[in-house]
Amino acid sequence: MGAGAERKLIKVVQQALSGGPMSQEALLAALRQAGVRTDSTDLYIACATHGLADLQGDSWVPRGWAIPVTETAPAPPRRRTPEPPAARRAAAEVRQLASSIGIPMDESTPPVGPVPAAWPRIAEQAARALQEELRAVTDKRTLQDVPVSGGFVIAETTSRKLMRFEAEGDLGVSEGAQATLVVDGTPIDVEVVSVFGNVVTLSVPPGATVPEEAVLRCDLSWLLSSQSKRLRELVNGGPGFNAEAAAALLATGGAGAPQELPAVAAEDLNHGQRYAVQLALTPGVTWLWGPPGTGKTTTIGTLVAELCVRGLRVLLTAPTNAAVDVAVNAVLKQIPELAGGGLVRLGQPADTSLIGRADGHVLIDEIAAKRGEALAQLRVREGQRTRSLRERLKLLERRHASLTDEEQEQRLTLERDLADSSALVRELDESLQYVRRQVCREAEVVAATSHQVVLRTLRELTFDVVILDEASMTTTALALLVAGAGSGHTIVAGDFRQLPPVVVADTPSVQEWLLNSPFEKAAVDVAVGRGAAPGRLAALTEQYRMRRDINHVVSEAFYPESPLVTARQVSIRARNSRADWADGELVLLDTSRLGARTARKQGVSSRYNLMHAQLVAGLLSESGGDVSSLGVISPFAAQARLLESLLPESELESWAASTVHRFQGGERDIVVYDTVDSGIGVRPLHRWFTEGESGGNGARLLNVAASRARDHLVVVAALDQLHRHRTARDAVWRFFAKLLERGRIVPWEEGLDHAPVTRQVSGDITGLLRDDLAGAGSVEMWLPRAPLVGLRPLIPSLKLVAEQDVDTEPVTVWVEPDPDGYLSAEAMEAKRGGVNMRPCVPILESSAVIDDVVWTSTGSLLGPDPGVVLRTRHAAFADAVRRAQRRRPGIAPGSGQLGDDCGRCSRTLVRFEVGRRGLPTVGYGCLHCDSTKNRQSRNVSERQLSWGRP
Repeated sequence: MGAGAERKLIKVVQQALSGGPMSQEALLAALRQAGVRTDSTDLYIACATHGLADLQGDSWVPRGWAIPVTETAPAPPRRRTPEPPAARRAAAEVRQLASSIGIPMDESTPPVGPVPAAWPRIAEQAARALQEELRAVTDKRTLQDVPVSGGFVIAETTSRKLMRFEAEGDLGVSEGAQATLVVDGTPIDVEVVSVFGNVVTLSVPPGATVPEEAVLRCDLSWLLSSQSKRLRELVNGGPGFNAEAAAALLATGGAGAPQELPAVAAEDLNHGQRYAVQLALTPGVTWLWGPPGTGKTTTIGTLVAELCVRGLRVLLTAPTNAAVDVAVNAVLKQIPELAGGGLVRLGQPADTSLIGRADGHVLIDEIAAKRGEALAQLRVREGQRTRSLRERLKLLERRHASLTDEEQEQRLTLERDLADSSALVRELDESLQYVRRQVCREAEVVAATSHQVVLRTLRELTFDVVILDEASMTTTALALLVAGAGSGHTIVAGDFRQLPPVVVADTPSVQEWLLNSPFEKAAVDVAVGRGAAPGRLAALTEQYRMRRDINHVVSEAFYPESPLVTARQVSIRARNSRADWADGELVLLDTSRLGARTARKQGVSSRYNLMHAQLVAGLLSESGGDVSSLGVISPFAAQARLLESLLPESELESWAASTVHRFQGGERDIVVYDTVDSGIGVRPLHRWFTEGESGGNGARLLNVAASRARDHLVVVAALDQLHRHRTARDAVWRFFAKLLERGRIVPWEEGLDHAPVTRQVSGDITGLLRDDLAGAGSVEMWLPRAPLVGLRPLIPSLKLVAEQDVDTEPVTVWVEPDPDGYLSAEAMEAKRGGVNMRPCVPILESSAVIDDVVWTSTGSLLGPDPGVVLRTRHAAFADAVRRAQRRRPGIAPGSGQLGDDCGRCSRTLVRFEVGRRGLPTVGYGCLHCDSTKNRQSRNVSERQLSWGRP
């Protein structure tokens, strides 16, 4: 099916299923009526690939759809009716065994919680927002295949194994998402535990082997559809769900009466933390505002301890596994005796120290394995028996035509035994779910990622108090589901001046319910900005992370209504990391006079800046062993990948590189923040730098980046573009103004003074390029429009590289043609000489990657005035640059492929990377022969070099 036909099919299916499930026959009829010719196979592939709907029986059920659950129309029974005779025998055996160890197999349905009049509208609107986001996601492929490699085990329990891989593509999947690891064609169900840069940690079954290479298949729609489905089920309330508690999140409420704390619990708290605990001990919704380094986690740990002393059951949630683990450790520090069953951590931890704790288990799998040991042991034995029976049966089936009477009888016996064993395994799996739920019922504190409340283990379990940590990263829609598990005593903790949830769609409904966290939805941020903070808001102001100058810049720019004060302990804290280039608390590497180019990954997606990365390469190469803790951060994923490639293998445990979003919640002694945008190449500047009002995405991003630094903050930025030429005096402007006021400004040249990896090149550039080409195995060049005077001397060398491998195209030279489609004389000469010359419009890069060497220039590298030229020798970096620049084949041939000539005028066909409706798209055609209309829209090299996506 062609791309256009598939897009139409998707649109028709979405419209047809907007009212609910539809039979396959009716859906196919609707498609035919809309002019879409397809069959059931194509329909199934499209629905599965784009996450549109699931086939249940003969009906297509849209993702996220559900029938509302009410008291008069109860949910379907939790337990399926056993099918006689094997299933009946298995159910009886498991029920008897479970009863002997105190595991109830028949759960009573909890009552429906209170439902305020406004709740049905709230639930419908939030579910609709999730459906709109789901549609935006399904416009792309919701099944994403990402190659992973270098797998190794980092921890192991009796029930799961944690493996870490390096992903060879962008992972758009959330932590906690279910996925499939495909190893040599065999699918393995896994859970995504954490994603940091291109390193992904997976939870896999204990018997899985460790593959060197595999494919991670992710369903990007799973979390959205499960939340939408749950909200639709609860539109009229539901068993164990308190809609009144959920709806209470949408109002800031009045003041509470703080309760007195025992002196021992308050000894380690400052005044602000003590007040926050007192306020949060009172029923109702408490808003805990915890800016960076202010001890929010310590406060929550103390609060949970006080709640437990009062005999209250607590649900502790956060949006990521890492955040949950931090909170769990804080609670265990306050009340270590909770280990062993009092505190239960659902899901797979990112912190491996929580696995197999000698001081008492906290992971639900470990506690459940002990609590239901008899069931678990029987499950292992029956699983082994089932596999053995299947293997024996397969041996007989291979020679079914020649079986003797005795073997036929043996086959029937094996089939009966397999049916019994399989039924027993299913019942045991079901019973182990009951064990997990019972473990949660018996716990005083249950800790889980926010989305876990939607899943079976926690569904309909109730708690006295609910704590949503890092709530500024949690959508309002999901927060409603979490809060509904409680009684209305809810603590919403986070920082609404840090990063919000990430969404794809830009509809008003999505903005209201998904982009907004509970803080924004309840207008807490607006009240603070007006100087009228809500009565039930506790704001922490004493910070223990950043040195005084770093704190001053962050506080003045992002927290003017509630200034941050540096704790005395910070000034006397030892410095554990030192680098010559980070000789002050604030350092600004100003690239304004460099003229570095910004481009897009593979021509159409995330931004990157090669020269900035080369400067960072120089800094890191001089860090040596004195830097024990370093973070290199960028707002753009493509640049983060380049920076990650610069980290030496010997420092991977203590150094890290990632996007700002992935770094939220982390901290390092030294932080290098690469802003990337320069105003040259991709234009205009990203809105993160042009729309910098307080609480906006640009200010939040910059706040998170800067506040990760404990001792030193180094900012790599083109200050003329990002600050000096701006007129708006917003939060982003204030940040750079304070940075210039307090920091040391370093010209970009100084960053290369002691850097052997990257050096500035002058003189005979062509001769040095020719030296690098000698014996090279691969070459890719990007040459913007200019007289390519330096290309002609390199033609023999390029031809030699091309001739070394006749099976592939090891050389690709991308050049920008003139507006009428002609290549320059030098480019035509190279093409006639056998060099793979590929025209592209526009070309934003000016670079060459020759084996493990990367060249960049501010002008055209082989033009008469190449400008500033940098050369970096770094194998991993060169590899990352190749991946960032490599053009994928599809509509147009990509890197390492020959182009085509126009059949009408014989000019070489041009690859167009054109901005359309704010998004980059790829085209392929002839500049000369295309119609005037097409030529005007495609000839962006003259007047259009800007696209809107980050």
